[in-house]
Amino acid sequence: MRTDEELFELYRGGSRDAFEILFSRYHRKVIHFAYRMTGEQARAEEAAQETFLRVARAAGTWQPTARFSTWLYTIARRTTLNYIRDEKDGGEKVSILPGEEDKDGQPAPQLPGPKALNPEEMAWSAEVRERFAAALQRLPETYRAAFVLNRGEGLSYEEVASVLGITVQAVKSRIFRAREMLMESLAEILP
Repeated sequence: MRTDEELFELYRGGSRDAFEILFSRYHRKVIHFAYRMTGEQARAEEAAQETFLRVARAAGTWQPTARFSTWLYTIARRTTLNYIRDEKDGGEKVSILPGEEDKDGQPAPQLPGPKALNPEEMAWSAEVRERFAAALQRLPETYRAAFVLNRGEGLSYEEVASVLGITVQAVKSRIFRAREMLMESLAEILP
């Protein structure tokens, strides 16, 4: 199995198949990242599509010394920020609860297991998810991006620093502040 970097080099050499493999590896991840940043599935899908168009157009600017995934998330972040800014300029926002995604990348409804059939517990769980999603959206973009890239997408501190163009210490600080702000927002409902 080829690495992302090998595949992207093949794409730069003209292999459309290599780009399709990269797209299949990262499309859902980019949608997930964009969704966590925007809170809206349609905007997340648009941002992901635009991200891959920009990756294709900017293939010549990628430096083989950088990890492909870091470069991709840098483009995804900038693209998503553009969508967030457009939204603030008058777009309508529709809230969708965060959850797992189905095979089409759409948020899938959370089906309760046998232990979760208690209506009170189910209502509580839904309220926590809704409040977390709302609290995440209220975070300043700089904190939200660091938090989502690290905690949501699993990037290391070093990778997040590279995507955001800041130091590792700044990443740690932003994640810490994001967690503090989330805990403060959720304090009334958490034990």
